[in-house]
Amino acid sequence: MPLSRTLKLAFRFSLREMRGGLSGFLIFLACIALGVAAIGGVNSVARAITAGVANEGQSLLGGDLRFELNQRAATQAEHVFLDGLGTVSHSANMRSMARLEDGSDQALVEAKAVDGAYPLYGALETEPVLAKQELFGEQSGVFGAAAPELLFERLNLRIGDRLKLGSATFELRARLVNEPDAVSDGFGFAPRLMISTDGLAASGLIQPGSLVENAYKVRLPGGTGEAGIKAIQDQAAEDFPESG
Repeated sequence: MPLSRTLKLAFRFSLREMRGGLSGFLIFLACIALGVAAIGGVNSVARAITAGVANEGQSLLGGDLRFELNQRAATQAEHVFLDGLGTVSHSANMRSMARLEDGSDQALVEAKAVDGAYPLYGALETEPVLAKQELFGEQSGVFGAAAPELLFERLNLRIGDRLKLGSATFELRARLVNEPDAVSDGFGFAPRLMISTDGLAASGLIQPGSLVENAYKVRLPGGTGEAGIKAIQDQAAEDFPESG
């Protein structure tokens, strides 16, 4: 083969390799750019989430501190300890069957009983807007309740309709629009039914062995920092080592 033809063939192969190599190198650069952009995006989202939790953490938790007890309420000694920390709000969560007053239909609900201090942070939003006593209070032996639209649709309910929970009767007085500390209660398997702690007591559902979670949320005095919170946690662990 003539030398000129050999050189021409070699040059052609070289050009092909250069084109292939350049294409691969450009793909490599594009992958790096995409990776850097993805990492930057993840960092931005993480910072936004962190800032959101920092700004709304008290509302999401329901207080500055939250103590949980399963299958029992706080003892007198535990109440004294909690009351000495600041303003305390007690709520109790449990699953139960809510049924229509005539017994024609029923649905599983996540019942949440709250006291008069609830919520310590954030706002409980209902439609219509009602004062807590008007929303949850007892009227002629019937307690009040609020529920999300999902429960209204599931049981074909309207405002003013009544449900039975245990042995107590509840009137649906409002739709539940926003529950500020819902995240801290964990994932729910059924629609919420929010009632008062007095209403839950009247239902007769709280019995020895009942699967109920009692949450005690505390609003600390202003100026309590991380060191103060850590000291409270250590004191609680020391005074009540078997409380969980």
